[in-house]
Amino acid sequence: MTYKAPRGTHDVFGNNALGMSLLEQKARGIFQKHGFEELRTPIFEDAALFMRSIGQTTDIVEKEMYIFEDRKGRKLALRPEGTASLVRAFIEHRMDVLTPAGKFFYVGEMFRYERPQAGRYRQFHQIGAEFFDNSSPAADAEIIVLAQDLLFAIGIDKINVHINSLGCQNCRPLFREALVKDFGFVENLCEDCVRRLEKNPLRLLDCKVDSYKFTAVPQMSDYLCDDCKDNFSLVQSLLKSAGCAYTVDGKLVRGLDYYTRIVFEIRSDAVGSQDALAAGGRYDNLVEELGGKHTPAVGFALGCERVLLAAEKTGFFNSLKKPEKIFVAIADQELFNEAFSFATKTVRKGLKSNKDISVFGPVNNKSLTNQLKFADKIKASKAIVFAKTEFENGKVLVKDMKEKTQIEISINEL
Repeated sequence: MTYKAPRGTHDVFGNNALGMSLLEQKARGIFQKHGFEELRTPIFEDAALFMRSIGQTTDIVEKEMYIFEDRKGRKLALRPEGTASLVRAFIEHRMDVLTPAGKFFYVGEMFRYERPQAGRYRQFHQIGAEFFDNSSPAADAEIIVLAQDLLFAIGIDKINVHINSLGCQNCRPLFREALVKDFGFVENLCEDCVRRLEKNPLRLLDCKVDSYKFTAVPQMSDYLCDDCKDNFSLVQSLLKSAGCAYTVDGKLVRGLDYYTRIVFEIRSDAVGSQDALAAGGRYDNLVEELGGKHTPAVGFALGCERVLLAAEKTGFFNSLKKPEKIFVAIADQELFNEAFSFATKTVRKGLKSNKDISVFGPVNNKSLTNQLKFADKIKASKAIVFAKTEFENGKVLVKDMKEKTQIEISINEL
């Protein structure tokens, strides 16, 4: 019997693994420049954590969470997103005291039971950042610019930033009432919209099935209170001052219940019709709702697979630099120990001519011809051959595998 990866999962190797590592490396560098510290959380949590934070009526909780019981009957869930887990850790470990700057980032796997498609998997990788205890619009603007800079860093420069304000607990109820009244007259709503109309009217604006029917719906901007208007205006002003172009999108609501005021998406044509590569927003009430003290917060996340798919179409993988491959071969088996010693030192220190190398070999009990065939197979640029006559004179043979030329070089010169 043969086995395959479960539907919706994938193995990461070759250029994809190299790209994933480079994306994570660039993210860490950019986060650290902005003063963010890494925080790693478990891949499973109490299921109630996600149900309470994300919202019972969201697609994630209703359709996509992987929920299971452990041997003691406790209901657990594989994390479908990173914010709830990070907020739990922030409260549990009193991060407000330990790290007063309140800036954290995370990198790791998430799990959602959704229909697999290009760049979307049931187990996927996410990179995100959260900024706690800062209610200033400058924090919102910084998070948006940070997400934009990360995409720029891997060559995705043709992007569109969409922003909206969902208001606060004072003005959002008025908008909710207007939506219920207006959508009550729309005929033949899809099954999801019928349910959302009763439980979570804002999610109606996010529907991909009935969106063409919603051409003249109420706008949140018409219902914002003075404080929310000022807040939204200042965020836009700060984005302009940072050179970040954006579009105000009245239908942008995001699929999580914890958002307040600013929400945003960064979209690109590279993976489809204006699909989101990164998204986030402000969630000023979530820390308190999960048992902490009132702590304003804002954050974002990006899906690594979708970002790398976009990066591939912009030529990102063509720029990936791999170390030069060197193969250490032996013409005489009695030199195996000496060749192994040389290979070990070369791995640790590199060659004088190039420190960025990877070393293969030596291989025992194989003819030199077969060793060189293997060097060709792994696309080694050079083979360093230990042969008895040359070695007794302190030299080795260096064979250029592409040009098929060979020279003698002193071991000390290498």
